[in-house]
Amino acid sequence: MDKLERNIKLLFTVFCFLFISLIIYLTYFTTVERERLIKSSYNRRLWEQEEKVMRGTIYDRKGRPLAESGIEGGNKKRIYNGGKAIGPLVGYSDRILGRAGLESIFNGELLGISEQDPVALLRQKILGVNERGSNLYLTIDLDLQKKAYNLFQGRKGALVALEPKTGQILALVSSPGYDPSMIKQDWETISNNEDKPLMNRATQGLYPPGSIFKIITLAAALTHNPEIETETFYTPGYIKVNGNIIRDSEHLWPGEYDLSTAFRYSSNTVFIQIGQRVQREKMISMAESFGFNSSNKCDIPVAKSTFPRPSMVGGDVEMAEAFIGQGKILATPMEMAQVAAIIANEGRVVTPYIMEKIISPLGDVKTVKSSTSTTQIVSKQVADKIKALMVEVIRNGTGTAAAINGIEVAGKTGSAENPHGRAHAWFIGFAPAQNPEIALAVIVENAGSGGAVAGPIARDVILQYLNSLK
Repeated sequence: MDKLERNIKLLFTVFCFLFISLIIYLTYFTTVERERLIKSSYNRRLWEQEEKVMRGTIYDRKGRPLAESGIEGGNKKRIYNGGKAIGPLVGYSDRILGRAGLESIFNGELLGISEQDPVALLRQKILGVNERGSNLYLTIDLDLQKKAYNLFQGRKGALVALEPKTGQILALVSSPGYDPSMIKQDWETISNNEDKPLMNRATQGLYPPGSIFKIITLAAALTHNPEIETETFYTPGYIKVNGNIIRDSEHLWPGEYDLSTAFRYSSNTVFIQIGQRVQREKMISMAESFGFNSSNKCDIPVAKSTFPRPSMVGGDVEMAEAFIGQGKILATPMEMAQVAAIIANEGRVVTPYIMEKIISPLGDVKTVKSSTSTTQIVSKQVADKIKALMVEVIRNGTGTAAAINGIEVAGKTGSAENPHGRAHAWFIGFAPAQNPEIALAVIVENAGSGGAVAGPIARDVILQYLNSLK
């Protein structure tokens, strides 16, 4: 009898364990894995759901449809407006090819299955609107998106434009792009294109930032060693760090440089001297405050920008390269647009976002970004000093090609060396300098001079956006 009781207790314990394990397993999938499963192109149930539902529309900030569903020949068809300018951003939704871009990220909302309120779901069913997905309203300006894309003229690169006070993403461009309306017909050509048009360079491209990183080096130096503002620095045109020689650009001359001149003409050797005055940990901490080495909190996936800690051997050389944005540092265009926005916003950072609101089939409005809370990264005094130096870059430095008559522009150019060819051309900046409405980052791959190549793109995008506000 005792043996039978022990067996019953053992069997009961096993069944309890299995039952609890099943509950934990189901809870895990309904909480932790829920969003991933909703967004997965391999989830067959979602494709079955899509057959029953008219997929929601994606609108730009002015209510113009970027992606909408219609009926053609008795079959549902996804219609895209914006051509190649919107491809890497909006993406596509296709039963055979799967999903990409915003079509994938917000798939649950577009199918109307992300709603967790059972009362709302019941209302939709009763009112007969459960066969429609929710509509999405973005912060993107379609006109600005198209203008920016066309300025690349097919060259590889990216642009991110933000509203610095709120974090709204005004344009998010990756070039070359693709027309999502033609994705099925052109799939072989697009997918095998060595220029990778399917990749969203604005959020997933990682590049050495080059001289635009000097803004962060300067922020660290002015915060922890403010005396550099009134000092002069001598350079023979090169600097030796543990036997390694790092040189200035050919257009610079040996001699004495004050801080303004060194920043205006982007002297590598002077900025290495300035960076060496900052304690290593404080420099790393400043880079991380600006967003390096941490996941971006944007509402769309963004690759992590990295500022690797220097190695035990050769660390001084790695830090010297880091001060000027070279070496092992990698940044996305999104990250560098945020750097510009922080200076524009008096040293405060706001989280960028692209989704303004979601409207359910019932007409319920869900405002996705309800808070514009900020975090102070550097003091207003430091940000204002950097802003003044950035204005001088445009007035009579390396960024004159980004100047606009009647509008004060602040900016920084960069030419980032890379092992795969010519330097990448960078520009980051904002305008109007004293009351910024737009901050942006531009990169043109393997194009050489940031001022000459990326600067004019930034200028034209800034001008179009400011004119649209009038």
